[in-house]
Amino acid sequence: MSPSQAIRQAILQADAALLARHPWLGKDDALALGFFVGAWALAIGVGAGWLAGGLSAWLAVPLIALALSVLHELEHDLIHDTYLGGRPVLRFLVLAGIWLGKASLDPWSRGRIHRWHHVASGQADDIEERLIGLGLPWGPKRLLLTLLPMASGLVIPDLRRAGRARRKAGGRTADLRHPRWFHLVRAVDGLLTLLPLVALTGWAMGAAWAPALLVLSVLPNTLRHASIVFISSSSHYTDIPRGDLMVQNQVLDHPIFWPLQLFCWNFGATHILHHFVVQQPFWRRTLIWPRVKADLLAAGIRHNDLGSFARANRWADAG
Repeated sequence: MSPSQAIRQAILQADAALLARHPWLGKDDALALGFFVGAWALAIGVGAGWLAGGLSAWLAVPLIALALSVLHELEHDLIHDTYLGGRPVLRFLVLAGIWLGKASLDPWSRGRIHRWHHVASGQADDIEERLIGLGLPWGPKRLLLTLLPMASGLVIPDLRRAGRARRKAGGRTADLRHPRWFHLVRAVDGLLTLLPLVALTGWAMGAAWAPALLVLSVLPNTLRHASIVFISSSSHYTDIPRGDLMVQNQVLDHPIFWPLQLFCWNFGATHILHHFVVQQPFWRRTLIWPRVKADLLAAGIRHNDLGSFARANRWADAG
């Protein structure tokens, strides 16, 4: 058995053991809807508390960001049809609700980009990770990509060149085509991307509505976005063989990253499990993580390779 197969088997066995002890954790549709309703209830409740003057912005922003991080995990699972597959209308409504909450790229476009990430992880044409800075040295450009979704335009020319090079070499490339009606969705994407600029401009001009937009949406989403982007782009590798699961991620669970991990469901530690077993709900991935960590490390997965920050995520040249 190869190391990759051993890791996959360990994950599946841990998942089966968890379900044997707690069968209710396998009620994926019901739990997903529960998380969705709970996340929105938390965000709305906290928002109402802040509007009523009962909560400070310093408390409201991180609490709303925690709720939004749940929506992000749900969106990710729905992209892989992990649940609600037999309920297309409900699935659409949940995705639309997530899109509204995250105020970012629509989940249908993100789905195409994310599924391609599993094909091209760490490559020059890995659109998803390169849009958030994978392979760039740390500096102003990568910092902007970490903080602002609109900054992704800075790397679009590089991605286009990578796509052309891939096609010229005869390789498979991402299919990002959409039907014509989808232009309306992309227009909404553009408006949502500009919300931080709108909120900051309004705040600078003293507009009465600006603080609410900042506290209820822009700042929580910036905190959530920056956390997942920093952790994701830091836990993935580049300059690696195409399709080799053993070198696509490291296990990044150093204590110094816990403040950020709180807002992305311990992504740095657990995301590697998703690369080996794609269709597993995020709550079970989180719960089995302590049971499979030793298997990952024993198989040779890198652990807290902090030198990758200086190497711009390159796998090679590790000390």
